[in-house]
Amino acid sequence: MNIIIVGAGNVGSTIAGVLSSSHNVLMIETDSRKSEAVKSALNVSVLEEDGVNPRVIEEAIARHSADVLIAAMPVDENNLFSCIAAKNAKENIRTVAKIRNPDFMRPMSEGGYFGTDQIISPELTAANKLTKLAILENAVDYDDIEGLGLAVAMFYVADIHTALIGQSAVNVKLPDDCTIMAVHRGKDVLLCKETTEIQIGDMLCILGSPKAIAEFNKMIGFARETKEVIIVGGGIIGSRIASLLEKERKYIKIIEQNPERCKKLVRELNNVLIINADGVDPDVLRSENIGRADVVICATESDEKNLLSCLVSRDLGALKVISRYSKREYEDVFAVTKIKTIVGYHRLIANEVTKTLISDEKAIMRMSRDEETLFSVHIRDDSKVKGIPVGDLQFPDGARAVCIIRDEKALFPRLDTIIEKNDHVLLYTYDTKMNRIEKLFGIRITDV
Repeated sequence: MNIIIVGAGNVGSTIAGVLSSSHNVLMIETDSRKSEAVKSALNVSVLEEDGVNPRVIEEAIARHSADVLIAAMPVDENNLFSCIAAKNAKENIRTVAKIRNPDFMRPMSEGGYFGTDQIISPELTAANKLTKLAILENAVDYDDIEGLGLAVAMFYVADIHTALIGQSAVNVKLPDDCTIMAVHRGKDVLLCKETTEIQIGDMLCILGSPKAIAEFNKMIGFARETKEVIIVGGGIIGSRIASLLEKERKYIKIIEQNPERCKKLVRELNNVLIINADGVDPDVLRSENIGRADVVICATESDEKNLLSCLVSRDLGALKVISRYSKREYEDVFAVTKIKTIVGYHRLIANEVTKTLISDEKAIMRMSRDEETLFSVHIRDDSKVKGIPVGDLQFPDGARAVCIIRDEKALFPRLDTIIEKNDHVLLYTYDTKMNRIEKLFGIRITDV
């Protein structure tokens, strides 16, 4: 596929990193510093021009024979205009725009959005994810798999989870419609096997329906139910989280430094307490009883402020601290502080692009580690595994079948489950030799 990405900032370069391994990518960027950085780091072509200029867009589409244009510049209006210019230059080109402001996300009556076929909104996606993590007391990661009615969640095993500790992962009594895909233990990833015994400090990677995952969260027990949530930062992400948590009947407080933003929040949110103060100031956090909160969500637009607010909130006794970050390098910084529940833009964007440009029957998502993937294989009439029980398949190391989509329903297979024509077999892989998957199923991974 020939793809044009307009804008080589944090979002654009992340998208290019996801797509350039298997697609022909051309980037348009006016900033020579960003252009050079992308050229040196990724296998992409770069055009140093103005991506809002219709002439530049038209010539780039013609020269690149582009199938898709993704507009990922900092300004929403510029992204929409680039998509409109692309449609004007080539009517059947697929356009994707990165949009921050929800006011620009107005669906058209005939489908799609104004000027674009698809929208990627890292802010609203982050807000939805942060809300889920606030409600699921034990979860440190969560992703919906849209279209399949499934989700992936990561649960931290603490000393209070006596129902799990010491059990074999395959023998844990789970709610219906979910399965343990893998166990993360330090730097190691263990598949769910008879010999995999759950220990304190493990992370359990769960695939299942959102309802089953919520039941699993309650089943293993938690220190305190989430009732009070304090949000540091009342921008797009913070206000979206508050509006979602209002529906869950939670007590919500937002700490926002900008007085004009506070006035806007008061008008928009009926049952949320708005505090005009600096959410990084320890005295402010102490006076707002942050230590009594069940969950603190740090959602300002500054990674540095979020990190400091997380550290202060944790030291003051907040039960669960969650943060967003936008710069990739902050993933390592948060890891050093041992703050587990973090949401990074680069992973959000990678999965949004995967779901936008590759159908669910192909790639599903990238997991929390670079070597982890979840994807599906369509079983055709000539498939080598059709009619074979799951237990008889000789999967390579690091791979297993975790779910089968059959007649649009999710089936969590047993060893005696027979694979049938038109099944979509969801495969979890970690550091797996893909040529062995190809040999087993008789497919090419690039065709998956």
